[in-house]
Order: sequence, then structure tokens, then C-alpha cells
Amino acid sequence: METQKLKSGTFMGNTQKLRAISGFTLSRTDHDEHMKVPRHEHEHPYISLLLHGKYHEQSIVSAHDIKAGSSLYRPKGFEHKNEIGAADSLCFNIEIQKNIIDQELCKRSNNYIQFEKNSLEIMKIYYGFQQNFSEELLNITVEENIYHLFKQQKRALNTGRALWVNQIKKQVRLHPEIKYSIDAVSHSLHLHPNYFVRKFKETTGFTFGEFLLKQRISRSIDLMLNTNKNLTQIALESGFYDQSHFIRHFKYFFKSSPLEFRKTIKG
Repeated sequence: METQKLKSGTFMGNTQKLRAISGFTLSRTDHDEHMKVPRHEHEHPYISLLLHGKYHEQSIVSAHDIKAGSSLYRPKGFEHKNEIGAADSLCFNIEIQKNIIDQELCKRSNNYIQFEKNSLEIMKIYYGFQQNFSEELLNITVEENIYHLFKQQKRALNTGRALWVNQIKKQVRLHPEIKYSIDAVSHSLHLHPNYFVRKFKETTGFTFGEFLLKQRISRSIDLMLNTNKNLTQIALESGFYDQSHFIRHFKYFFKSSPLEFRKTIKG
């Protein structure tokens, strides 16, 4: 079957909302359950966040299942086809017309990048999109967060021989609710605490505390979007002491309360 070539601002499925700003086109699209999306490519590179549902993707480099919370970067001309799962899927797309993507990073990643689940950077952009930020504010939000997103990805690829960094990052992603301490973590890795602190920051760009907080916020977003649990339950299951502790830190990232964020994102 011939590959469909999609022009700027065009995506498969039903476009629920679309907004074009300087250098970017943002859209929210949905796909019906069990829908087979034919092989296609896009005129510009883009990032796609799956907000709800799941689908199977097949391309020339891989075949895998994409679950809710996953964000992917696909370059210009990246051929792929999808099969939607047993529920409708909902995607948020960031089409990038500006030349701001690190081409060296893309080549090292085989032109295909999957970001951390519930990426806070992409969630910030989606929140601004849903809140109908002014064009100027939304443009700044998109540019800043895409810059940080790819900078973090480049650092992750440059981890090198510090395999213990990936080990502890994986542990924290899986269990952000655990009460960690520098002494306990460094001891478990057979490292001196001072070396652990310095090397972790040097490798990731974050202190261990900053990375842990990001993972706890990410877990809270997952629970807010995919469960009906109240904020107290979400706070405790994400590793916060109580609801007020959770709200204070959430506002640091999103300048919004978790309740307002939940209402905006799910709306």
C-alpha cells in the first residue's frame, strides 16, 4: 500500500482541536477502537502524547505497543502505521516547523525517540493548550519545554559507563513512593555519598531530590488521569507526606492546583 504523505497540521483520526502558533501546530486527535491507521508520514517532525487508550505501532525500525502516558518524537518522513486497541485513543500532537531539534541526537536515536512516561515538559505544553494560553505565552511554553525535553534526552544518551545512574533512575521511576535518602541509596550502590551526589547531577542535570520530585509528580499525573482516586490518596501513593505537601510541589511545576490541572487535562 502506498504511504500517505500528510501535510502540515494534518493527522490521522478525528481532529478535536487545533491551534497554529509561530513555528508550531498543536492538535488533539482521537481514533476509534480497533481502527487500522494506514502507513503514513508527516511533512514536519512532531511529538505525540497518548493521553488515553493504547495502540500498536509498526515502522521500519521497530514494532511495539504504545500505552497511555507515552510520548514519542517522529522525524519528518518517518513512515509508520498503527492499530488502535480495544478502546478509543486520544492523542496530543506538537508539530514542529522550526529548526530547533538536535539532529545529532536524532541520528544517535535512529531517528525515533520515546520520552519518559507522563513527561512533565509535554504535560505543561498540553495544559497550556487546554487552558487556551495567549499565543505569546503558549509559544514560550512550547519552546522552553521542547528545549529542556531534548536536552534531557541527550544527557540520557551520554550516561556512558555510569550504569548505576540508569539503575537508580529506573528504581525511582518504578517506586517514587519509597522514602529515599542519599546515604541509603549511595550505600546500596556501593558509592560514597559525595560521589553519588556529584555524579548524579553531572550525568542527569538534576539533583537526586529534583529527579525524585519529578517522578512523584509524574506518578500523580498518571493516577489523576487514569483513576478516580481523591487527591489525598494520590498524594500518598505518589510519595508525598500529605495532600498539602503534594499541592505545594505540584504548583511549583504547573502554577496550578492538582484539582484544576485534573479538570483541565481530562476536559
